[in-house]
Amino acid sequence: MPGSQYPDLDPIEHITPRQRQILIHLVRGKTRDAIARELFLSRSTVNRDIRDMSDTLGAPSAEALGALAYRAGILSEEHLRASSKASADLDKDGLLAPDRLVS
Repeated sequence: MPGSQYPDLDPIEHITPRQRQILIHLVRGKTRDAIARELFLSRSTVNRDIRDMSDTLGAPSAEALGALAYRAGILSEEHLRASSKASADLDKDGLLAPDRLVS
């Protein structure tokens, strides 16, 4: 696993509960500022956690992070469903359209 201090662990074991919360908000289309406000974190903490997760999963960008996390089993389809406020950004299956993700 790229950048892993413990290569024998699965990616899911490298993601902290807070990072997972950040990731869920990110794939639901929230901005980093909005995530920071909702989770009572600084924007730099959110940025650092996104960067750390990207390194852990080998994601080339924040946009790719959600797809890689889904494939690694860190996120389920339920996590990808956007809130009702963002329903205009949903595709026909009720999932957040990839072009609507915000980094």
